[in-house]
Amino acid sequence: MKKLTIILGLALIASVLGGSALAKPLPISSTNRSQDSDVFTHKDAGVQFQVPKGWKAKPDGEVITVSSADDSVQVVFWVPDEDTFDAAVKELDKELSKTIKNVKTTSKSKEDKHNGMAHFEEAGTGDVNGVTIAWSVDVLGATKPLIILTFAAPNLLEKHVDEYMKLVGSIKKIE
Repeated sequence: MKKLTIILGLALIASVLGGSALAKPLPISSTNRSQDSDVFTHKDAGVQFQVPKGWKAKPDGEVITVSSADDSVQVVFWVPDEDTFDAAVKELDKELSKTIKNVKTTSKSKEDKHNGMAHFEEAGTGDVNGVTIAWSVDVLGATKPLIILTFAAPNLLEKHVDEYMKLVGSIKKIE
């Protein structure tokens, strides 16, 4: 989970700078785009998802960052160092607090199923480098655990909620 600080920092910079900080992608190793240009596969996690029309996806090695057209919403997909769903969930709070200061949860954490996969979710607000953000984190028990970190300036997620819900709803395990 050491990657969390780097991932969140880069994605936050990208959202503030309009995406230019991530303009130089590294070679794609564990992610790829399917024949349908809006469908992405995260091979390590064993999932695929559809990016909403007008949104952008930037594969960077094993990390895929998806952002709204105006870069106000960032969604980062990656496989953590932990090998199990339970271990990944257990380490979340500790890792989030290293990057997000003044963490306040706005919804109680819960576990359920998402498209047949074990699912953990939690959301809140906090500060990153002096910038207030709203965040949510999801962990899916796919082939390997998959962490999905979403963040935006407060109240901007509501502007994109329909597209965001389509993105989340499309995440499916590859059989």
